[in-house]
Amino acid sequence: MLQTRSTRGFTLIELMVVLCVIAVVSALLLPAVQHARDAARIAHCKNNMKQLGLAFHNYHDTFLAFPPGWTQHHPEPGAQTRFGWSVFVLPFVEQAAMYQRLDFQTQQAEPLALFQTRIPTYRCAEDPTPELNSQRGQFGTLNYSVNFGPVAPPRFLENGLSEFWPGVLPTPLKTGGLAFLNSKIGVRDIRDGTSNTFLIGERSANGGAAIWMGVRGNEFETDQVTDCAAGHELNKSEAGFSSLHAGGSHFLMCDGSVRFVNEQIPSGPGVEQQMPLYQRLSGRADSLPIGDF
Repeated sequence: MLQTRSTRGFTLIELMVVLCVIAVVSALLLPAVQHARDAARIAHCKNNMKQLGLAFHNYHDTFLAFPPGWTQHHPEPGAQTRFGWSVFVLPFVEQAAMYQRLDFQTQQAEPLALFQTRIPTYRCAEDPTPELNSQRGQFGTLNYSVNFGPVAPPRFLENGLSEFWPGVLPTPLKTGGLAFLNSKIGVRDIRDGTSNTFLIGERSANGGAAIWMGVRGNEFETDQVTDCAAGHELNKSEAGFSSLHAGGSHFLMCDGSVRFVNEQIPSGPGVEQQMPLYQRLSGRADSLPIGDF
């Protein structure tokens, strides 16, 4: 006599228990997964900046100075696109083919499609800014900006921000930072010490990011450089350095190291020996002590 084998399914209570276990496990895993993703994005950003540090120092070894903020025959305002530091280091970030396609005689941003190319080393994985920066002429986005120093350029800033200047003055011919018009700053000029001076910081969507082509004109310094002036505090001003990393931003120091700087770093107006730490780190030769940060 054949015996039939009955199969037993889940009861409703057992099914609910299984679902509850899955829900609990998922709730425990999701923060860990998110943390892992955040850590990966942070590591990616730091790696980008380390590559930029190598690029700057290789450029320095070749030309005995860091690349200029941008180049131009005169400091007057005007709608003349000019190549900037992120163009000059292209051969040192594995973009030699792109570099060879550029016209350094005219420095015109044509054809536009060429300057809309995505360059992975120039993008922070944490930043959602589109590949084409709509706030800066639809050129390819750049998330890293060179230190202009502790004083802001004298003009209207992006998105209607202003320090009170009319916006039509010539661009400064020198600053206390690492890059400006036709700059040729070398390690010899960084008297405060290369480990105590900002070279590059992050510029996120909150600050309009930047563009790797260069500048749209002398009055658009922030297309390539960013200042650490009082009022342009880290992660608290559209005109200053910023990132979407929690609590602060990465900075590449002049010695090639990458530091994460807390957004609560002391910053503000000051004179001589009383200048706050954020402004001190942006000056290359102010002879002010730094200490730990």
